[in-house]
Amino acid sequence: MDMWTSLEQKFGQPNSAKLYYLQKELHGLSHGTNDIATYFTKRKRLWNELDSLKSNMKCNCTCACDGKQLLEKSQEDERLIQFLMGLNEACGQARSNILMMNPLPNINHSYSLILQDENQIDIYVLIL
Repeated sequence: MDMWTSLEQKFGQPNSAKLYYLQKELHGLSHGTNDIATYFTKRKRLWNELDSLKSNMKCNCTCACDGKQLLEKSQEDERLIQFLMGLNEACGQARSNILMMNPLPNINHSYSLILQDENQIDIYVLIL
């Protein structure tokens, strides 16, 4: 047996336990008492780890049907919804405003909008 084949069989197996852990962490992650930046950073770190586990599942082809772009947009929208679902009710108005946008904004723009909303709430509380 070839040495590389042997190594791949030993170490190239999918890490199902890590995938399970990451999905569980993402599912249970919420804004809680954290500020928006901390919550978003935790969620982004988990998404990045998930992406690294799935790196061999990326499509590198170029096609005329825009299928790759549609899949990427679908994943981005799914992550945006996850992010919004984890927010506290104090962010309810900003969340509703984002969900009414058509098309949905990307995750970074949405984060920026939520962060601005959090800053406005903090300023309003300081004034009172």
